[in-house]
Amino acid sequence: MTNTKTIKTNRRLGRRLILVLAFGVAAAFMAAPASGFAATTFGAKLNKTIQPSNSQPAQPCTMPAKSCTRIEMDAYNDAGHERAPKDGVIKKVKLIAGGPGHFKLQIAEAKPGKDKGRVVRNGPRIDYNGQSNPNSITYDVESFPVHVPVDKGEYLAISAKKTSMLRCSSGGPNQFLFTPALSPGGPFQTLSYTDGCWLLLEAVYQ
Repeated sequence: MTNTKTIKTNRRLGRRLILVLAFGVAAAFMAAPASGFAATTFGAKLNKTIQPSNSQPAQPCTMPAKSCTRIEMDAYNDAGHERAPKDGVIKKVKLIAGGPGHFKLQIAEAKPGKDKGRVVRNGPRIDYNGQSNPNSITYDVESFPVHVPVDKGEYLAISAKKTSMLRCSSGGPNQFLFTPALSPGGPFQTLSYTDGCWLLLEAVYQ
């Protein structure tokens, strides 16, 4: 026969087991947003407060305009996060531009200390609209779905004749420029020159 003491002990053990299980479920749920909801990004950190200052008219690489490759060497609003943090697939790119234009997305490697770079793969052509209201105090952030593999340590780049996807309010080697535009799979090349404008381009992982 089960006595009262045994019943009370079993109840206490049951309550402890429920608490342990509940704590484990709660801990797993709290940990989930870090990987399940917080998107991994690199490149510029864009939001509606970022102005594409001094980007109009669109800036050419050369005169007359010829296609060049621009490697994003400094991430605006997110310095230190220019390079892909892990192997994966870029599912979306975001940008802010002063006016309409287009570019071919590129993925690049760079050697900042040696002023060299190369393109490892091309992505799709992207056509952007720029700002719908140039007098607004907030700015349009455009988003485009893509599917582009990227390896840890690689950089975002674009190939275009000209672009207004820029914020020009500082100086320094914020971009490496190569003319003519680099083709995927080629060797490291010495840059043509640097640009002090930031490239307003952000990548979001799948």
